[in-house]
Amino acid sequence: MRVHQIKHEYMRQHFLWPFVCWLALSSFQSTGKVYFRNHSFEDTPRASASPVGWFSNTPGSTPDIMPGAWGLECLPQEGKTCLGLVTRNDNTSENVAQALAAPLEGGVCYMFSLYLAHAEKYVGFNQPCRLRIYGSANKSDKGKLMASSPLINHTDWRNYKFQFSTPYEIRYITLEAWYAPGVTIRYNGNILLDNCSPIEKCDRA
Repeated sequence: MRVHQIKHEYMRQHFLWPFVCWLALSSFQSTGKVYFRNHSFEDTPRASASPVGWFSNTPGSTPDIMPGAWGLECLPQEGKTCLGLVTRNDNTSENVAQALAAPLEGGVCYMFSLYLAHAEKYVGFNQPCRLRIYGSANKSDKGKLMASSPLINHTDWRNYKFQFSTPYEIRYITLEAWYAPGVTIRYNGNILLDNCSPIEKCDRA
């Protein structure tokens, strides 16, 4: 029964997605805000998978949908699931990306926020890391580094605000786990993500 319910929910989310994208574009046209598709990473909990609406910008290096992946109980800040990204000691790390519902203009200041946390135990990937945010004009690369969080070493969910601008139009955004500032020896770490706010223009030119 549970397997049937999970499959039904997975199919329902994917069939509804074109309608959700249309709603996001309509909302942007009326409010000027760019809403993330699946802003709180809702999907069936599992390891090595990107939630619906997101994709990995690094082939063969996918995130985990929590809680439940690898037997870990990382409770979400909002909804039923959140996202786990790791860094590795071989100088690789995980990320998720998506095509924005509307492009961001070059030379304009934007801002958004999301909740971040650290899992104390994550199948050996236990060290704290930080989040880096990239913007690009096409799907094939991460593009320009636009913002970075401080080191996330707390296990409770906290809201972080990011402000950025780019010299060119941005159509894709990537969220990437990265190592602590100033660290030269790479390590196995993790960061948890949930509940992205819409992207909107800020006051600074």
